[in-house]
Amino acid sequence: MRLIKFLKLMGFLTLVSLIYIHLQMRIFDLAYQGKTKEKSIRELTDQNSQLTYDILKLKSSQNLGGKLLTESSDLRFLDQSQIVRVPTAQLSKATPREVLPQEIQQKSNFLTNLFSLRSQAEASR
Repeated sequence: MRLIKFLKLMGFLTLVSLIYIHLQMRIFDLAYQGKTKEKSIRELTDQNSQLTYDILKLKSSQNLGGKLLTESSDLRFLDQSQIVRVPTAQLSKATPREVLPQEIQQKSNFLTNLFSLRSQAEASR
């Protein structure tokens, strides 16, 4: 009877040990997968920053100016013969109308009436 109890106990401990080892292996496997994913994310981030730099370099005024102003370029700046002039009406050179003091006084009267500080009322008997 003792031998059967001992074998059951040993079988149970072996089963628990195997489950524990399997879980530990899964933990390490997930850790390695996480590291490889971090590495790929880092590489993609570096690649993205390099591509962003290349795009900004191509869009820079120095690069565009160099491409536009080379001798082999078909692009040219406009000269005076290709500019269209549009006539506009001349503005009068009269002096601007000065604000009269009466207009200022009328505006200030409205505001002073609205926000005026009145004297305190005297008590009556």
